[in-house]
Amino acid sequence: MNHRTARVGRALLSVGVAVLVLAATGTPAVAASYDEYGKPELVPTVQGSNVVAPGETTTLTVRLENRGTAITHGEGSVDRLAAVVDSQGVTPGTATSTTVSVASGDAPLDVRSGKQSVGSISPRSGGALSLELDVDEGAQPGTYELPAVIEYQYVHRISAGDDEFFVVRKDVQVEKQITVRIDESFRLSVVDVTGENLRDGEDGTVSVTVRNAGSEAGTDVNLRLIGSDQLQPRTNAVSLGRLAPGETAAAEFRVGVRNIESAGNYSIGVRAGYEDEGGDVRRSEPRSGAVSIEDAPSFALGATAESLYVDSTGAVALEVTNTGDTTVHNARAVLHPAEPFVPLTTSASLGTLAPGESATTRFKLEVADRAVPQTYPLVYTVEYDDAYDERVATEERTVPVAVGPEMTVATDGSPSVAAGATERIDVTVTNTGDGVMRDAVARINVDTPFETDDDTAYVGDLAPGESRTVTFTVSVDAGATAKPYAVDTTVKYDNAFGRTVVTDTESTSVTVTEGGGGLLRAILDFLGA
Repeated sequence: MNHRTARVGRALLSVGVAVLVLAATGTPAVAASYDEYGKPELVPTVQGSNVVAPGETTTLTVRLENRGTAITHGEGSVDRLAAVVDSQGVTPGTATSTTVSVASGDAPLDVRSGKQSVGSISPRSGGALSLELDVDEGAQPGTYELPAVIEYQYVHRISAGDDEFFVVRKDVQVEKQITVRIDESFRLSVVDVTGENLRDGEDGTVSVTVRNAGSEAGTDVNLRLIGSDQLQPRTNAVSLGRLAPGETAAAEFRVGVRNIESAGNYSIGVRAGYEDEGGDVRRSEPRSGAVSIEDAPSFALGATAESLYVDSTGAVALEVTNTGDTTVHNARAVLHPAEPFVPLTTSASLGTLAPGESATTRFKLEVADRAVPQTYPLVYTVEYDDAYDERVATEERTVPVAVGPEMTVATDGSPSVAAGATERIDVTVTNTGDGVMRDAVARINVDTPFETDDDTAYVGDLAPGESRTVTFTVSVDAGATAKPYAVDTTVKYDNAFGRTVVTDTESTSVTVTEGGGGLLRAILDFLGA
């Protein structure tokens, strides 16, 4: 007999464990057989503490141990039996297809776990299952037995001959008891939950009133909020001291409100940490309540452009109206850079705005020279203080603002100067833009054949479409060719906001005529006369 055969033989002849059953009738005449007459025994035991508390939902771990032994009888060839064991995957003494169903019986609790499969359990080994219990709020302390129905199958007999074999299995159903103990305990109950100033994006207050609904006092009780995606506690914990059975206490928490998809009730949880009467530190089961989330403040805005032109500085008057149901305090309008605007003032106070109330403020803006006359979105937010004086900002919004064409001037006139002469020329300056030019000064920029020591002339205020003629003194080289020349003219002025602006260059035509001796010839002619 080889080692494998001997080992299987010893298993067949000496190992017996009760497991699940398959019945068979009739046995052919065979040369070898194995019988197991002992009944297996599966025993459930709670691992760790089996103590639960009234009002608690908890999960216990239960070990299902195979403690069975069997009386076995074998006859005939062990080799033939070993071959059957190998080919059929038979393990004598093992419980297979094991299932467990646990009920509450007379215990004041609900068993949430359904029928559970444990699989195969070999002799002197075990399997595990989870037992989820929901203990009644008013459960009386005491020890309770939970009925557990265990079903399994095990190999009862193997017979093997030269040409055939059969395996007999038995099905078994037994009822065992799982012991749990319900102890006196501190038990948290929520009496009331209210919210104040709970609006999306703000910090508000949640007030919670709790009661010790248990039969044991809790000391050093501290209450905590359980956060969610929408309600985020800012207060870590509130101490409630000692809570005797039936006693109530209240606590306030600062809570941040975020990610609210619509106005309505949102759940918020609480949990207590405490010391029981034995001095052990414990945590209560979480409890929950609901708070109402208010609509966040909303605002409407109107914008009026003031002297807002391309490549210039202007202003926008913003009217902000509180369209929500809540008064906002210390409100401010804030502008954000957005092409083609560059805010010169970025925020302005709106004060306190009651529902339906409006306030108007003005912002100075620069408009880029690459802008074109059209309507652009002005980007703004409104900021205000929440109940904890923390700044809250709305999402960015836009309001359309019209930008006018760039401020321009036109120059006109038909001045002429004789070659070699120094003469005064007149140039007419016209405001062709849409805004007023204040304290305007015209300047000519000359090049060969012109020279001048009198290149600026005061224009004064020019309303849109208004013109004014100014005079400059120029000298022309004696050898200059008689023809029209272009002289550059610009106008510098102050806009409505006191900022100095220089227009683009305009070309003024000045005609050089044939020389007549210039200034010297004129003096000689005068003396001769």
